[in-house]
Amino acid sequence: MKEKIFINKTGGCICGEIKFKVKLDEVPLVFNCHCVDCRKKIGGIMTIILLRDGAIDIDKSKLKIYEHIGGSGNKIKKHFCEKCAAPILTYVEKYKKYYLYAGLLDDVSFIKKAENIHFKESHFPFMEITTENIKV
Repeated sequence: MKEKIFINKTGGCICGEIKFKVKLDEVPLVFNCHCVDCRKKIGGIMTIILLRDGAIDIDKSKLKIYEHIGGSGNKIKKHFCEKCAAPILTYVEKYKKYYLYAGLLDDVSFIKKAENIHFKESHFPFMEITTENIKV
């Protein structure tokens, strides 16, 4: 059986108050989320990375949390920097998983693909979207 390979990355928010280290799969699960909840949070689609349990080293005491009920009827917890309001993590109760906002990573060059999700229910009409592609 092939041993799982991980990569270590760093990142942080725009004001520098939040810094983190994260251990990701060599080929992480990356998504472009088009759901209404994500769109209303940041004003458009967002790119997120699914995190394994315990993958991120971050001082959660510096994060504020906004909790709401998502379109599925389950809780969504949005963790953000108290100082600059940059979104950091989202916890989706439906999947019992944390997602990291990919744009916070210091280096994003290793992200080679992302799967589009929730685009059938909610996306900007000027976009042509499939699971693998976005065309504007």
